[in-house]
Amino acid sequence: MKKGFTVVELIVSFSLVMVIVIFLFQIVISLKNLYTNSGVKTELLNKQSLISNEINKKLNNNEIISLTKCGPYCVEFLYLDNTSDQLIVDYNNNTIQFGSYKTDLPSQSYIRDAKISKANSATLQPYFNNALLIIEIPIYNDNFEGQNFGVKVIYQYNDQLSNFAIADLTA
Repeated sequence: MKKGFTVVELIVSFSLVMVIVIFLFQIVISLKNLYTNSGVKTELLNKQSLISNEINKKLNNNEIISLTKCGPYCVEFLYLDNTSDQLIVDYNNNTIQFGSYKTDLPSQSYIRDAKISKANSATLQPYFNNALLIIEIPIYNDNFEGQNFGVKVIYQYNDQLSNFAIADLTA
């Protein structure tokens, strides 16, 4: 009686091992992509939150009296206490700056058609907040097709006390 493996047994076992290795390799690559994407998504959501909080903090603590363009992708907010902040959307470098806070977007992220608009509402009381200022900065990433990680801030104000020139910050 001979001991050992036949060529057929070796080929079958080698084929099974290769199928298992390929399957495990695909799982490892999928897990790596999932880990990387979740890190990018977390970073985008953190930046969205930080930018929104910075803008909301300034707008809630100060009353805007004027809003003017200060460049092609720049808007200056002038407050009642004579201080000001600039909102700068840099499409080329993928950065957003408001006042002293500036943030860079992760790689493969981009900004699309940032704008500032207003909406008026009818009210019988002339000295109450009767209008909305809407700041929208859409942020997208190539890894998450169609998902907007952008900033949307809504500020309520009295349009009789403010002078707002609505700004289009599109590239």
